[in-house]
Amino acid sequence: MKRLIPILPAVLLLMAAGPAELPTDKPPALEPNRQVLQVPLPTEKPPPSVLTAADIPGPACTPDHRALIDDALAEARTRLAEAIRLVREQPDHPHITRWFRDASRKVIGMTLELTAARLADVTDLDIRCNDPAGCPGGRFAYARELVLGLCAPYFRARMDGTDARWGILIHEASHIAANTRDHAYRPNGALTLAKENASRAAENADNYEYFVETLR
Repeated sequence: MKRLIPILPAVLLLMAAGPAELPTDKPPALEPNRQVLQVPLPTEKPPPSVLTAADIPGPACTPDHRALIDDALAEARTRLAEAIRLVREQPDHPHITRWFRDASRKVIGMTLELTAARLADVTDLDIRCNDPAGCPGGRFAYARELVLGLCAPYFRARMDGTDARWGILIHEASHIAANTRDHAYRPNGALTLAKENASRAAENADNYEYFVETLR
């Protein structure tokens, strides 16, 4: 049988001492978190956002639109003259073969010349900028009869590389002047079309655009 430890004396001593006194003072208030960064509120209004030509609604072209179009027209005219000269003087040049294979050099040259003539004088063209009716989705531009529509992505495009602002003008002007088609899009599509069907490549607007854009 286990021996019980006597605890009664200890209990009696605690009872004799009386109840413990409760604290009478309130604890000090908590200090604010010293790590919180206090940022003063701005007192000035933010500057108004700057509208670019891509943001300005149409369909009427503003001076901001016109400035970009005029720069692109000047570059397109210069590049087309170089392309026409290459086809005339070096019809077997590898660059021509790359984009058109064995398609008729006469057809290629005539399409380039008609496109150049169309862009040489645009006074009779109805140029529309950011026309909501003609610019769904991410369309760059469109052309029909004597209407040339330029959409917001066109005004965001660069002036170098493929799908440049001036190259897009060549694409659309070839539709109006030479009745080109859209059999294939983008550089890879145009190159594949040239391999598979050279005569169709000579009808395709993107083949002419990329042929001229990649000439240098």
